[in-house]
Order: sequence, then structure tokens, then C-alpha cells
Amino acid sequence: MQMFGQISLNRALVLAAAIAVVFTFSSCGKQSSQQAQQAYQAQGTKIESFINPHDSRADSLVLAAYREADYQHLLAVIDSLSAAGELNELRAEGYRAILYAEMQDTKHAIASLRRAIEVKKPSGKDYFLMVYLKTLYAELQQLQGNSEGALRTALALAEQMRNDGYEDHEVCHRLYSVLGELQLNLNHPDEAADYFEHVYAILKTSIRNDSTGSHLMEAVETLNNVTSTYLSGRQWDEAELWLNRLDSVFTLYQTTSYAADYPAYIDGYRAYVDMSHATIAEQRGKKDEAQKYYDDFLTTDYSKTDDGRLLGCKYLMLSQRYAEAADNFTVADRYMHDYEYESNLQGIGNVLIPKLRANYYAGRKDSALRVAMQIAEQYDTALVRQRRDASAEMATIYDVEGKERMIAEREAKILQQRLIGVTILLVALVIFFAIYTWVRNRMTKMKAKQDRMEGELSAAREIQMSMVPSSFPRYEGLDMYAKMTPAKEVGGDLYGYQLQGDKLYFCLGDVSGKGVPASLFMAQVTRLFRTLATQNLMPADICSRINDAMSGEDNEKCMFVTFFLGLLDLRTGHLDFCNGGHNPPVIDIGNSRCDFLKVKHNVPIGPMPGMMFEGEEISSIKGRPLLIYTDGLNEAENKERQLFGDDRILEILRKIDAHDARQLIESITAEVEKHRDGAEPNDDLTMMVISLK
Repeated sequence: MQMFGQISLNRALVLAAAIAVVFTFSSCGKQSSQQAQQAYQAQGTKIESFINPHDSRADSLVLAAYREADYQHLLAVIDSLSAAGELNELRAEGYRAILYAEMQDTKHAIASLRRAIEVKKPSGKDYFLMVYLKTLYAELQQLQGNSEGALRTALALAEQMRNDGYEDHEVCHRLYSVLGELQLNLNHPDEAADYFEHVYAILKTSIRNDSTGSHLMEAVETLNNVTSTYLSGRQWDEAELWLNRLDSVFTLYQTTSYAADYPAYIDGYRAYVDMSHATIAEQRGKKDEAQKYYDDFLTTDYSKTDDGRLLGCKYLMLSQRYAEAADNFTVADRYMHDYEYESNLQGIGNVLIPKLRANYYAGRKDSALRVAMQIAEQYDTALVRQRRDASAEMATIYDVEGKERMIAEREAKILQQRLIGVTILLVALVIFFAIYTWVRNRMTKMKAKQDRMEGELSAAREIQMSMVPSSFPRYEGLDMYAKMTPAKEVGGDLYGYQLQGDKLYFCLGDVSGKGVPASLFMAQVTRLFRTLATQNLMPADICSRINDAMSGEDNEKCMFVTFFLGLLDLRTGHLDFCNGGHNPPVIDIGNSRCDFLKVKHNVPIGPMPGMMFEGEEISSIKGRPLLIYTDGLNEAENKERQLFGDDRILEILRKIDAHDARQLIESITAEVEKHRDGAEPNDDLTMMVISLK
């Protein structure tokens, strides 16, 4: 997939196929060479996973040639080492297959794979290379439409892994992902769900043991594949479950040092996640939520490319914004030319037919007629080209074993299926026009249902707001105040306190995601804080116990909360605290020394059990007012999507009157509203001020 540069074989194929199926268009965007190189480095390589340059001179030479990213030179190196007997048959053919696939030369990739997997009884690292190659073979069979062959290959490999005792090995998560997708395509949803859950169990184990971020990256790619599979089948409940898992893991991945140097890779995935959320929300009639995700999508660099504009068309068509979709489709001809989609059945089905619909419903009848004529002119040529390409590809594959007669029969069957599919697509377009009125009536009913849901959410907001304290402790010398403002009907921010004699426990947190799931997660964390604070534990111990309680099997969506928890001795001013991945508080409000508190960044609470949180302390905060807040403050946006920012926070707090905690929070709130200048809140905003004299 060109959007992410020269990435590893499975990742390129899976991500390209996922976005093509879900959003109708193949995302093959072009980037600068610097972005492509960043993405390539971020993804890592599959060949490197199986090479130790200290094993042999041959491995060292292959690895050096691979890192130059010159595929033709590397193929020559592999051929030379194989001919000299320095590289065994499995590795030679396996490396060739991976490289051919990265060059998108599927027919030669499959030919090399067929030769590689005939090697008997590999051992050591070669065993896991064989597992990878067989999984890859099943994926390529599936991409070619040979679901039967892919299922046979994958099932046989799964049985082998069970017999060898590697059923739960991390190398299997891609295999089970392929099996889940195949079972879903065969209309076996229960079997598919079992495979996908097995995938998730393996991923959670690998994430828990990840110290670099590489396993988190693999988890993001695999969860993306499962999400795309359910989205393409229009199974919205399952798609939303897996999308939330993807969203949580992707958010966690972005915090790692491994991901920090690769903005192009992060930007592309963020665009895909936002568009997936927008599609589901629009399908459920949640138009405001869908628009919010679409607006987030538009902030990505990828959305401004030709590919990104076509990716956004799916949402625009669903939301009946046909004129905007038609405007985006103006890049379609250039896109088809750049990626050789002209006179191609895939290009006609994925690009031209949606472009025809957009222009027709936008009332641009002349443009719609021109696109219809373009389809008619390219259709015959596309059929001939499809027949030629299919014949050439199948001939290459089966010539390996001398099966020329079998290829003709298989090619004819595949071609017939594809022609039937295109015919059905054209008929479906005609039917679509006929049922347009029925769809509009259905949307009216969905609007009424949405109104009822909004009433229920309003009631939920009242309940949630009653869970956070509205009054604060009276203690000589203590001035404390907090305020929470959800961006939606219900939110995921929280705060609380517990007074134990002369000891004041206090906390503030921000749950991942928004809406009802986040509010339920918030309620559980708040309850645990209140319970554990009565046991006179240190802040780090409380964070560890809350983390263990929230990261169990019930946390299927892998939700988490960034959390700041303090224990203040009201007599001495001594502060013990623990920061769980939260924004650093601001200390010394009201004077020139005001700055962000230096904190140790523990991981957020929730996604990984068994984490040990590290606490810190300050000898005294008397006369040093403290502000704890969620990122709804520093990330507040105006209509131009400019952030409020850390520098502005410090500038305000160094000059502000810090004598009254409530007045201080109200003043900051007024500054935020002034910055927004009428823009809708983009996130929940919660602030707490503690001042001790």
C-alpha cells in the first residue's frame, strides 16, 4: 500500500484490502519520499525477524542488501548465495516470496511460496519462517479469490501448530485472523468470532510484554484487519466492538517512543480510524457524532491527498452530502490513471460507479451522463483485460508444477464469477434508484429513535453529574474547588476527594473514548478510589490496585484512564502523589515561578494488569497553589482548530489572582470560552485547584 511506503508484505496487503472493502476505494496514496521512508522504518521488516547477521555470512549479506531497499539487487544476492549453497532452499525461496509481494508481484510471490512450503521438517528459526510463509500463502490465495484453497492451507497450518504445541504462540495471530475472515465470508459467524477472540487473547499477551512498542504496532494492524472484515460485512455491532479495541490500542501505541518518529504512519491510521467511526455513527443515525469524526479526519494530512478525498466520499454519500462527494470525485480520473485503474473492472466498480451516483444525486445530470458514458466505453476493454491478466497470473502459478490444463479450468471459473459479480453490481445500481424513497422514510423513523435516545442520554448526564462532589472540605487554611464540563451528554472525565482526619486524598482522571461506555468506566474508577482511600494506602498502591481491578477480562474494549492521585497532609503540606499517564499539574500559581510539575509518567490505568505504579513526593505545597486538569484544557480548539496550548496556560496562571480556588477556575474557563470563540467543545474539560496556606 503506497500510502505507507515500502512496508512489509502482510501489512501492505491487509491494510490496502481493508480500506478498499470498507470505504469502496483502494487507498494507495502517494507521499513524499521522506514520509515513505519514515513509514517503511516504522513498520519494520519481516525478513529481519528471521535473520541474525551473526548466524552466517549469507544472512549478514541478505540483511545488508535488504536495508538498502534495492529489491533487484537483493534478488541477485539471494540467487548468488543460493547457487553457492550458502542459503538453504527454504530461506532463499521465502525471501524471494516476501520481496515479490512487497513489489506487488503476486504471481511470482506465489510461485516462490509454493516451492518454499514443500521443504520438509524445518527446525529452529526456519520453523517459524515456514509458519509465516504458509500464512502468507493463505492470504494471497484469499486475495486472488481462491477462498477454498486459502481455507485448506490455513486449517492445515492451524492443526500443525496445535500438534506442535504452538497454538497460542504470538506468530499465530495473523493465521487466526485469516481463518476468522474466511469463516465470516462462508457465513459462519460463531466460528469467525472464536478465531478473532483467540487473536485478541494472543495480542493482549504480546502487548503486556512489549517494551518497545513493536508489538503494539502489530496489534494495531491486526485489529484493523478484523475491524475492516466486520465493516465490509455491515455487521455494525461487531465492527464497533473491534473498532473500539483498535482505537484504544492505537491511542496507547501513539504514546510510545517507537511511534514518535513516524508521523506519516500515525497520520494514515488516524484517518482510517476516524472514517470507520464516522461510518458506524452515520449508519446508526448519530449524525452529530459522525460529523465530529469526519471533522477529525479532515485534520489529517492524508485527507488532503487524492486517496484521502476518495476515502471521505463513503461518509459523504451516506450522509447524503452528494455535492461535496461529487467535488471530491473530481480527482478520480487522475487516481485511476496513477494506479492503472483505467479500463479495469475494479476501477469501474470502486470508483466510477460511486462517482456516477454522487453526480446523479447532486443534480449534476450532465456530469453523471459523462461518467455513465465513461463506464460504457471502458467496460468491454476491462473485460478483455481481466481475462488476459487472470490467464497470465494463473499460468505463472501453476506452471511451477506443470498444470497447464488445470489453470484453464480454474481461470474460466474465476472469470465467470467475476463477470457475474460485475453484472450484479450494475443491476444493483438500478435497484438502488428504485428504493431511494423507501430509504428516506426509514431515515425519518431513525431520526425519531435518535430523539428518544437523546432524552435518555440527558437523564444519564444528570445521574453522572451527581456522582462527582459539588461541595468541598472545610479545613483551616485549605481552599479547594473542582468543576467538570462534559463535551457531550455524558463524558469520561472524573474527580473526587476523601478526607481522612488531617489527610486529604484527591484524584482527577480522563477515560479513553466518550459517551456512555466512558461514563460507566468513570463510575467504576470513582467507586474504587473512594473505597481504597479509606484504607490509608499510598497513592501508588491505590493506582496499582485500581489498575488490576479495571484491566481484567471484563475490559474487552481495552479502555483506560489517565489518572492523577494525591495524598496531602493538611498540617505539614507534605504531598505524596502518583501520575498514571496524565497531564502534569501546574504548581506555584500566581507568580513568576509557576510551571508544570515534573512528574514520572507511569502508564495509564486499565489496559494492562500487573503494572507497578511509582509514586513521588513534595515536602510541602503550602503557599504553592496546584492546578490539576484534563486535556480538554490544553487541547481546546477554536473554529480554526487551533489549540489553547501549554504556553497560554502558563501565561495566564503566572498573572492570575490565586487567592480563591473557585474564582481561579471560573477565570480559566472564561479564557477557554474566549479562545473557542463559539466553537463546540471538542473534549470534556475538568479542573481542580488545591491551595493550602
